[in-house]
Amino acid sequence: MSKEETLDLSLFDKRNREDAEEYIISRIRELVHRGELEPGTRLPSERALADSLQTSRGNVRKALQRLEFYGLVNITPQSGTRIASLHQETVEELIDSIPVSRNRKMADLMEARFILDVQCARLAAERRNEADLALIQRRQEGFLKAFYSSSESFLEEDYLFHLAIAHATGNHILVSLFSQLTPPIVTSNQPHLGQRDRDFSRIPSEHQKIIDAIRSGSPDEAEEAMTGHRNWALKRIFEGEGK
Repeated sequence: MSKEETLDLSLFDKRNREDAEEYIISRIRELVHRGELEPGTRLPSERALADSLQTSRGNVRKALQRLEFYGLVNITPQSGTRIASLHQETVEELIDSIPVSRNRKMADLMEARFILDVQCARLAAERRNEADLALIQRRQEGFLKAFYSSSESFLEEDYLFHLAIAHATGNHILVSLFSQLTPPIVTSNQPHLGQRDRDFSRIPSEHQKIIDAIRSGSPDEAEEAMTGHRNWALKRIFEGEGK
């Protein structure tokens, strides 16, 4: 019997069923640290993993794709899924760096999003073309429509606005990172978002300042506008203030 067929993965319990993807990654992390999954080791098939963990193949596939995104596994149709052929210490460090949803702190997510937003604004001002500007403007219009109608989708429209700015950088890795960071923020419970007081009236004009700076091709102005916009958001979330 091969090594990958003897791995003990059957520690799935009811507590973990709601976050199967994160649990699968955490189990693989444990096996890596225990030395049961070494560089180059082939993982069991999706079906075998799903059966062992009492979850769906879809959850297993998503978890493996996430590991592949971070360079921890190589997935090929012919040979299945293998742990990347790196030094053991490198593999352990890489897998420890993968964020697991239930352990994430909103402050960490927002801080990373802040840094990404500001740098994307700078690069967008340097690299944007007419198609980029048109997309950013369309996303702003979608945001304004949702915002002024008090639609609950305004946060999603805000995400699409910022994503359009990321696209204007022309850097697909930045776009991917932005897309990785934002969904947990959009879908999390954020009580401050229900407080639609006068402080919220500043958002449309702040968006417009960012647009104007990007359109004018001024990286410094774009950075300043985005920094002010994101600083207010952070203060609003973590201090309950908008001043």
